Amino acid sequence: MNRLLLCSCLLLAATDSLVDIAWARTPSPSNDGAKQEAERTSRTSVKLPVRLYGGYLVIAEGAIGNIRKLNFLVDTGACPSVVDQKIALDLKLSEQPERVNLWNKSVQAGQVVIPSLSLGPVRVDAVPVLSEDLSFLQKALGFKVHAIVGMDVLRNSSFTINYKTKEILFGSPESLTYSVPFDTDTPVVTVGMGFQGRRLRMVVDSGGPDLTLFRSRVSESAGLQTLGTETVADAGGTFQRTKVRISEVYIGKETVGAQNAFLVDDRKDEGDDFDGVLGIKGLQFWKVAFDFENRRLSWN
Repeated sequence: MNRLLLCSCLLLAATDSLVDIAWARTPSPSNDGAKQEAERTSRTSVKLPVRLYGGYLVIAEGAIGNIRKLNFLVDTGACPSVVDQKIALDLKLSEQPERVNLWNKSVQAGQVVIPSLSLGPVRVDAVPVLSEDLSFLQKALGFKVHAIVGMDVLRNSSFTINYKTKEILFGSPESLTYSVPFDTDTPVVTVGMGFQGRRLRMVVDSGGPDLTLFRSRVSESAGLQTLGTETVADAGGTFQRTKVRISEVYIGKETVGAQNAFLVDDRKDEGDDFDGVLGIKGLQFWKVAFDFENRRLSWN
């Protein structure tokens, strides 16, 4: 049985900034047809226009089954993808119960299998996804979001997010200024991050603006400057996170300078193969590429 892990759904902080660490699940084995489709897609170069909200949330148009012109939140920190409950009801999909882990508790969720999902040149069939009420996104953003599309779909093609031109380019990425290897690419992409002699494995998350560290992996007293605490909320209720300052951060061997980060309590579940989340916005990347053929993350 697949184990579900929910680091967090979208959080609404006291500062009214959106923070996302998203969903992760141990992936099901892929089949040969899916691999062949991924290989064909990776050789295709297709541009898809997107909208940006808050300077980092990527919204693209796609389809689920025969329902088109849907708003998808593209989230590289998510796996599996999440569909709004109304879509599941419209398609008359059967829902199965699942347990989903938050940072420090577990909650009940539903799982459905959607007939297909299309985003640009990427199409996947018979996709198991979570079914959740996504109306909180409409309240936060001012428009309906029909699905959160995660790495279970996105890994079928290499892609580049260009935040300046507001587009996703599917296909082999161009050469960018900085590049580091993936540590892992399933269920989500992780890269190595270092500071003060530590080495951590971090989820690369386009859906979140912040650098977030799990407290069980990092000693708060070991040279981190504490800047205060704030209260945030997720599907499991409210909790506090501690803001800290890190004097020098490295991604792989590339320095990204001093960074603010947040420490959060977590369950330290067995099988969790990462130590925190690397929000792209906080690092001020304006272009980021996920190269699955060469297993590398690149950015400008």
